[in-house]
Amino acid sequence: MVDKIGRKRSALLYCTLEIFINWLELYPNIVGLIVSRMIGGITTNLLSSVFETWVDTEYRRRGFDHEKYEIVMRDSVVASNLSAIASGYLAHTLAERFGPVGPFKGAVACTAIALAIVAAVWTENYGSESPEIKSATSYLVEAVKTFKEDSKVLRVGIIQGLTMGSLQIFVFLWSPALRNLAQRSTKGLLGMDGYGEPAYGLIFGAFMAAGVVGGFIAPFVRKAVTILLSPLAKSCSETVNIEGEGEVRPMAVEFLGAFCYLICAGLLLTPCLVSNDGPFAFSTALAAFLIYELVIGIYMPCEGVIRSLYIPSDARCSMMTLPRIIVNVAVSLGVISTKFVSLDTAFFAISCLMMISAALQLSLVSAREWAALFGRVDRWKQKAVRQLSRTHSMFAADDNELSQLNRPYPRTLSMPEDLLLRTVTWKLSGGDGEKTFQGKKDA
Repeated sequence: MVDKIGRKRSALLYCTLEIFINWLELYPNIVGLIVSRMIGGITTNLLSSVFETWVDTEYRRRGFDHEKYEIVMRDSVVASNLSAIASGYLAHTLAERFGPVGPFKGAVACTAIALAIVAAVWTENYGSESPEIKSATSYLVEAVKTFKEDSKVLRVGIIQGLTMGSLQIFVFLWSPALRNLAQRSTKGLLGMDGYGEPAYGLIFGAFMAAGVVGGFIAPFVRKAVTILLSPLAKSCSETVNIEGEGEVRPMAVEFLGAFCYLICAGLLLTPCLVSNDGPFAFSTALAAFLIYELVIGIYMPCEGVIRSLYIPSDARCSMMTLPRIIVNVAVSLGVISTKFVSLDTAFFAISCLMMISAALQLSLVSAREWAALFGRVDRWKQKAVRQLSRTHSMFAADDNELSQLNRPYPRTLSMPEDLLLRTVTWKLSGGDGEKTFQGKKDA
C-alpha cells in the first residue's frame, strides 16, 4: 500500500493515526485503549518502513554523493536515539506536571509538529515512477514472487525480522531482569536509585546514549572490517555498485552483521549465566545490556546497506512488510511466554534468535568469497607449516652438532676442523676428571 499511495501520504497517515491513538490514551476507557493498541500495530509497521524508503528514493533522485549514504543511515540512528533521550526527559517532566496522561499529551503535540513538517517540506515519491500502473495487491503479489524466486531476499527479510523481534522482546525483559538482580545485589551500585531499585529513567537514557555511540562508530567499524577482510581475497573480491551507496563489498557488510549478531547473542545470555545471588550480578547484567545497545547502533546502519544490496527500492516497503509479521508474532509470543517461563529462558530464546540470524547472514556470503577466504587461509597455513619445518630442521641440526661436541674423542683421533675451532669438553680415558681445550694448539 505504501509503495502504491506514496511515501509522503503514508507518512501523513502515520502521523494522523499516531495523534488519534495518543488522544485515545487520555481517557480511561478500555475499548479506546484496545482500539489504540490495534491501530498501533499499523503505525509501527508504517514507522519502520515509510521514512527509510522515502529517504532512500529521495536521496537517489536528488543525485547526492553515493559515498555518503551510509552516513545518512548512521545519522538517522543517532538522531533517533538522541530523540529518545530527549523524549524520556520530556515525558518525565510532563508526567510530574500533568500526571500519567502528560506524556500522551506531549506525544500528540510532537506528532502534530511532525505532521506539519512532512506536509510542508516533503515531496511525494513512490515505489515506481509510474504508480498508476500497479495496485497495492500487485505490489504484494510481486513481493511474494520475489521471495520465491530469490531466497536471498527472503533470508534478508527473515534476518532483519528476527533481529527486530529480539530487540522488541528485550524492551519488555530488561526492566524485570534488572529489578530481580537488584534485589540480591549490593545496594548503591551504579544504575540504582536511593531505594536500591534500578534507576529506569537513567538506564533508558544510557541505553540510548550507547546506541548513539554505536551509530557514530559504525562507519569506522565497517571500514576496519573491510580492510581486515580485503587481503584475504585480494585476487577475486566481489564488489557491487548500488544506487545511493556507491561501491560496496557485500562480504564485509555481511560478516560485520553476522559478527554483531553473535556478539548480541552472547550478551543476551548474561542474565542466564550470572549468579542471581552474586553481589555484582546487577552491574554485570547492566554492562552487558549497555554493550548490546552499543552493538545495535553499529549493526542498524549495516542492515540498511544490506537492504539496499538485496531488496529493490521500488518495492522495499512491500517486501519488508511481509517478514515483519515475524516481528509481531515473535514479540507477541515473547511477551506472553514471560507469564509461563522464567526470564532466563526468555533471554535464552532471544539469544537463539540472534544466533539463527547470524547463521542466515553468513549464508548470504557467496561461494566465490568463501573459496577465496579459505584459499587465502590455506596459503597462510601452508606458509606457517613451511616456516615451522625450517625452524625444526635448524633445531635438529643444532642438536646433532651438540651431540658431536659432547662425544669424547681419543687423542690419536683427529677432530673435524669446525670442532677444533670451538671450545671442546671431553673426558680423558683413564683420567680422574674433565679437561677443557681451546683451539688447535691446546688440542
